[in-house]
Amino acid sequence: MMPSDSISNAQATFRTTVSENIEDPVSGELMTRAVTLFPCGHTFNEDTVIQCLARNKLCPLDRTLIERHAPNYTVRHLAETAESHPLEEIKHEPSEEAAGHFLRGKELAEKGEHATAIEALLQALQLTPTYEKAQAYLEFCLKRSSEASSSLQPLPLVFSDKDKEKKLPSLGSYKERYTELLFNLLEEPSIQEHSTLKKILENQLEELMSQDSEELNQEGKISYKWTEKLLGENKKIRQFALEKLRQIHQSSSSLASTAPQSSISTSSSTSSKEIQPLSPLSVTPLSMASLYNAIIQVHFSEGNGDFIKQARILDKIYEIDSTLPIEEKVPYIFQKLFTLAASLSPTEFEGNAKESKAFTLSNYSSYLLNINRLLLWQKLPGGTEFLNQPQIQALPLKKKGELLTQWIEEHGKDIISLNLDKSGLTSLPPEIGQLSQLQRLDLASNRLTAIPAEIGQLSQLQRLNLAGNLLTSIPAEIWQLTKLQWLCLGYNLLTAIPAEIGQLSQLQALYLYCNQLTSIPAEIWQLSQLQSLNLARNRLTAISAEIGQLSQLQSLDLGGNPLTAIPAEIWQLSQLHTLWLSNNQLTTIPAEIGQLSQLRMLYLSDNQLTTIPAEIGQLSQLHILWLSNNQLTTIPAEIRQLPQLRQLKIEGNLF
Repeated sequence: MMPSDSISNAQATFRTTVSENIEDPVSGELMTRAVTLFPCGHTFNEDTVIQCLARNKLCPLDRTLIERHAPNYTVRHLAETAESHPLEEIKHEPSEEAAGHFLRGKELAEKGEHATAIEALLQALQLTPTYEKAQAYLEFCLKRSSEASSSLQPLPLVFSDKDKEKKLPSLGSYKERYTELLFNLLEEPSIQEHSTLKKILENQLEELMSQDSEELNQEGKISYKWTEKLLGENKKIRQFALEKLRQIHQSSSSLASTAPQSSISTSSSTSSKEIQPLSPLSVTPLSMASLYNAIIQVHFSEGNGDFIKQARILDKIYEIDSTLPIEEKVPYIFQKLFTLAASLSPTEFEGNAKESKAFTLSNYSSYLLNINRLLLWQKLPGGTEFLNQPQIQALPLKKKGELLTQWIEEHGKDIISLNLDKSGLTSLPPEIGQLSQLQRLDLASNRLTAIPAEIGQLSQLQRLNLAGNLLTSIPAEIWQLTKLQWLCLGYNLLTAIPAEIGQLSQLQALYLYCNQLTSIPAEIWQLSQLQSLNLARNRLTAISAEIGQLSQLQSLDLGGNPLTAIPAEIWQLSQLHTLWLSNNQLTTIPAEIGQLSQLRMLYLSDNQLTTIPAEIGQLSQLHILWLSNNQLTTIPAEIRQLPQLRQLKIEGNLF
């Protein structure tokens, strides 16, 4: 975020941009959601907060009047090309139509007609989501409706032959029980925390209550049974998972009594000699250590690499305490797998011994792949609607996964942008390669340890975001994406970038921040179209003089590396307008810095600088200059002559 210091006033204006092509000049990351741009340069993406701030004219970061801040040139300049619309005021008062539905719902509730009241209140909330009175009455009616129907006997979930001989309940009671089931499930905390399931239930409830008939049609009955199996039998699913683990470890009768033949821990206190990759042939198949090693091999299919690092990454994927012993980790992994699978597919877990196959490590990877296929389904345009069809809902996990290929073949050519960020993906299904017209792909903030080779088939791809994953390497096929213009690999575990990156001749923006890079391949300096390069927070000790070949470079971030010197060729980058050199080990800045005639932002904080050259006064376009936390005893008088300077930070020095 920009600092609060300012040396000029600016008229306060507020506008929201919906462009996906605005880059944060501070972090170097792309803003993919709508943000509001303030004159102070700060950006916010929470609409209600934004509008309150706009009304109060205060910045939330420092509570300073926004009018006293100067514009952030880079953000505002980029915003000029974005489609804009005026910021709207918050409407605290409900619309007249919403108020009418609320009053009708209140009257119905007082008469005890809770089901009809709920329908009216839902309509009010649909018109005005912030209608607090309607929300309170809705909760009241839901509770009363649940209490009123609690005396009904639940339907058997799996009919035995004896049950089939009994007289089935009437269709009317099907609807009553369906409504009861939906109300009860919506009150479950686990459902409230799961946005996808909650939305499915709310849609089912709304559709059910909109029907005039007291009887369910055939589709309604299928939907009811599906919902019952999917969400009404958590205990049954847990028992199923336990039984499957017993099938894997036939020598044990419960999870508690499963005794591993080898006790291995990935605790940080364990020496590397105690943690060794185990061959499945070297131990009994019933060993927990063997299972753990096999699971690692599923995620790291290349079959080599640092076992300790792979084990730690696996812990992150499944959110496991790394200090736990393996005999506790393996059941936890399976439990998470079954929980996720159960939330996506009901009939895979029928518990019918005659039809169900024993779950073993040999088909663990196929389960994992199908789960990630369904996560992909939920993000594809039109994918959720397809999955919600009754005939699709009732299919087992494997069949749904197989349908994805067919669906992409039919509709994949229409998809040009796909956002899968924060989707919980642990692997990427190979079907991704069939999206032949895809131009933008966002896979940020998942738990991917590898990218399938099929990504190389996305010949039209222009933007690829892989930030915030657990990648230790990049597949060679990515370097075949010759139309790629924007590539983000930040916040991963990369230790090297291959020379093949030089094949991306159209690349304009490259972000490699927050990895473990110790060197940069020479081929990067040959990317003649590059305009933005972020190498911040790595382990770079030197930058090649060849960086001077990037004649189009406008933004360069080398902050957070142990650099002690900057090559003189950097001062030849005539198009450079943003330069980050903070948090390094620099002791001097050469006089050649005065050659950067287009420079607008220069960050030199947190180094070991003792002097600043007088030539810095030649930077006539400079807006921002950070010199804080160095060892300066004075600053050159020429800084006072900089005509465009808006922010100067000098605290934490020796004067």
